[in-house]
Amino acid sequence: MASPITQITATCACRAFSLTISFPLSSLPKPRALCLCTSCRTLSGSCGISYIPIPTHNPTIDPSNLSLTRYSTSEDIDRYFCSKCGAHVLCHSFEDNTWHLATGIWDRTEGIIKWTGCKWVKDTLDGGISIWLNEIQGPDGQARKMNRWVMQDRDGGELVLENTLRESIPTRTAVEGTDENNLKASCHCGGVKFYITRPNETSKTVYSPFPDLMIPFHTGASAANPEIKPWFLCSNNTKYLAGLCTCTSCRLASGFEIQPWAFVPRCNIFSEDGSVLDWEKGMGTLRTYDSSEGVWREFCGRCGASVFWHCKERPELVDVSVGLLDPREGARVEAWLEWWTERVSFEELAVSRGLVGSLEGGLRGWGRGKQAH
Repeated sequence: MASPITQITATCACRAFSLTISFPLSSLPKPRALCLCTSCRTLSGSCGISYIPIPTHNPTIDPSNLSLTRYSTSEDIDRYFCSKCGAHVLCHSFEDNTWHLATGIWDRTEGIIKWTGCKWVKDTLDGGISIWLNEIQGPDGQARKMNRWVMQDRDGGELVLENTLRESIPTRTAVEGTDENNLKASCHCGGVKFYITRPNETSKTVYSPFPDLMIPFHTGASAANPEIKPWFLCSNNTKYLAGLCTCTSCRLASGFEIQPWAFVPRCNIFSEDGSVLDWEKGMGTLRTYDSSEGVWREFCGRCGASVFWHCKERPELVDVSVGLLDPREGARVEAWLEWWTERVSFEELAVSRGLVGSLEGGLRGWGRGKQAH
């Protein structure tokens, strides 16, 4: 008798890509750690990504029939993202001829994926989001420790578990060889390059209603900002506010569970040639996806990295993917960013509720710890 199975459906934001696959119940849950390596961060714009191997009993994958763009990250690995909305969807390993499916576009993950922690933490320099993922609540209601794997062993085999306390990872506030006044940013392929400057007097005049990060949309509370408070400027107007989003739109447009955004006035974002960000002029290999009416997302048309989010309601304030910011500053880029710790934006829409709940709890604890010092 055939083994019982369960199905999931993976769909990108524009629905040009849709794939249903099945897993034998006996093989679940699948253990998975978020990859925090520099390559994955600059490839996606995210702060941590994951794929799950597609069981071989599923139909053979033919990417030529799926409206996808191929991008090779090494001789052994090809990545595929939607040519229209930029969502990363598939990864093909030539070493063992296996296909892997990006987990952020699944319609459900609970009971199918067992989140175990973060890997390649060493690349982050400051621990990245791993310092916020301390423990996760299992289906039995019991808390389970989340692990951190710093790197692979010298032979390229097993990942090495980090045994030191999370608190031992330093916060990076100054980096030798970087410009204190200009923060570089680039996608993985280098097709999109830009830099950010420190807040100035013009930055303070930019209008924006308060984001869901600060005033949850689902509560019905007014997000209006009649006093034009520059809520996105922090640390005596020397840094920008940053936060994590798990809304359906961000998840399906990137391919991954968690999207980190920094809120930066357009007047502080410059193309590599020194010109202020201009949507009409464009920037290298940047492409635009009409996410919804009056809302646009930009991604690299060559490697698929999520780059910007902007909208008609607040045209002079831009969401910038933190994963693209100069990796020498550390993944959290705390010399430039101040992280909102009270909430993960649109956490109520997350599919991986256990993972996001762990993240939100860790953020709050970290925030209280910083205040205490």
